[in-house]
Amino acid sequence: TVKELEIDPSVVSSFLEELEQLLKGIAMMKELTLRTRDYLVSFGECLSTRIFAAYLNKIGVKARQYDAFEIGFITTDDFTNGDILEATYPAVAKRLYDDWMHDPAVPVVTGFLGKGWKTCAVTTLGRGGSDLTATTIGKALGLQEIQVWKDVDGVLTCDPTIYKRATPVPYLTFDEAAELAYFGAQVLHPQSMRPAREGGIPVRVKNSYNPKAPGTIITKTRDMTKVYRIS
Repeated sequence: TVKELEIDPSVVSSFLEELEQLLKGIAMMKELTLRTRDYLVSFGECLSTRIFAAYLNKIGVKARQYDAFEIGFITTDDFTNGDILEATYPAVAKRLYDDWMHDPAVPVVTGFLGKGWKTCAVTTLGRGGSDLTATTIGKALGLQEIQVWKDVDGVLTCDPTIYKRATPVPYLTFDEAAELAYFGAQVLHPQSMRPAREGGIPVRVKNSYNPKAPGTIITKTRDMTKVYRIS
């Protein structure tokens, strides 16, 4: 991928070397703790965001890569299922805001990762962790809208693999979205919507394969006169 995108291999070489050493250590010890598993899993996000940021810069879009656990994502020490702590919001807001004011660039942030508040070790956020990362940043920065990009045209009326005529639901409340998830809807995990709900920020679910589709917008209430869109 790095060669295909014509990106400097040094962007990922040090990470690949560290990953190789970690895997050798796991093989030698014949043990994989939850803590080590979280650290191991983090390499994929750290590598992909670096590659993506490097590619954006290559095509003329100024971007800056961030590891979530280095910019203030503080979690419980529950490895594989960490929960975002309140101290995260001001820390993330300060780092991203200060960097933007000093040298504006598109932030490319690793998803579903954090740092345990006691252990200071890398943690993962569990199911819906990448969406939770997005909504956490949205709440921290006080955004007017958060967009979550999926592979379907929003939250659908039913599973499209079962019924091909499933259609997107244009509007939902957070309560309705949580109820759909409880009964099996896979698009959004209720926990990932918590920061947006607390911050009163609408969440728009869009399709990365069909960006012109309006998607589904999720809000506290159905009063759509209070929904704003930023682009």
